[in-house]
Amino acid sequence: MFEVVKLNAGYQFRNRFVHAVRNVSFKVEDEDFFGVAGESGCGKTTLMLASLGLLKRPGKVISGQVLLDGTDLLSLRVSDLKQIRWKQISLVTQSSMNSLNPVMKIKDQMADVLVKNHGFSKNDAYELVKEKLKLVGIAPDRMESYPHQLSGGMRQRVVIAMALLLSPKVIFMDEPTTALDVVVQRSILQQIEELKKKEHFSIVFITHDISLLFELATKIAIMYAGEFVELGEAKLVYSQPLHPYTKGLIEALPSISKDLDKYKSIPGRPLDLALKIEGCPFRDRCSYAFERCEVEKPELRFVDGRWVACHLY
Repeated sequence: MFEVVKLNAGYQFRNRFVHAVRNVSFKVEDEDFFGVAGESGCGKTTLMLASLGLLKRPGKVISGQVLLDGTDLLSLRVSDLKQIRWKQISLVTQSSMNSLNPVMKIKDQMADVLVKNHGFSKNDAYELVKEKLKLVGIAPDRMESYPHQLSGGMRQRVVIAMALLLSPKVIFMDEPTTALDVVVQRSILQQIEELKKKEHFSIVFITHDISLLFELATKIAIMYAGEFVELGEAKLVYSQPLHPYTKGLIEALPSISKDLDKYKSIPGRPLDLALKIEGCPFRDRCSYAFERCEVEKPELRFVDGRWVACHLY
């Protein structure tokens, strides 16, 4: 239903190009919960913006396709994309406070896209806004509020309600609970699960918190240095991780059932994505690295029920 094919994207700064997304491909089926995890700076948000046609200068898409029901979104004009956005594909941004205009009432922000791009009258738009706010557990009278009059959790729910306005098929969620405390995080994640079952949409959920995805996602992709290094069913990736980076991320999760003698972490630091990468991008941080890793880049291969890019397999 939604497919990204060999997508390459990045940022051009004078003579320096930061290659943030490298040959990434994945599919999202109907009512899928597809998770993308990786540490900060690995290219997750760039992947999302490029997939939605929202990558602004100096960012640019070099090559690849983004297919929604067979239509390549990257080949469409801006006017055609406006008709598809919110209706078939939408976005929940990383920080709700930054994505809401502080001098506009909630009702006007939510109704704006309906009136300007989809031909709604203001009254009809406000009625739909009320309906979607109820769906996320916000009283309709709060549509008269300004963003600063709402708590962080309520603002995040408003952004989720905005993404649901026209019942899209796919919703991208870019770390939607990052700035919230753990109790509110849990409440919003439960609501996202309930909404998905009720409204029958698919989710592409982007986060650096891998533990969230193992609990929620049906499929998970582990991203490192702009590439997917492991991709498969979430339960399988969690129970039998194959890539050394995936193993490192899982081992770094603190256990609530065992005594914590010391924190485990992955040594070293992420690569500079402006550099040309030769061999395996993870080799300098990998305890399993050998000679082949220095000279040959591993390709994704189907191993034991999932895709993995590692010379060990």
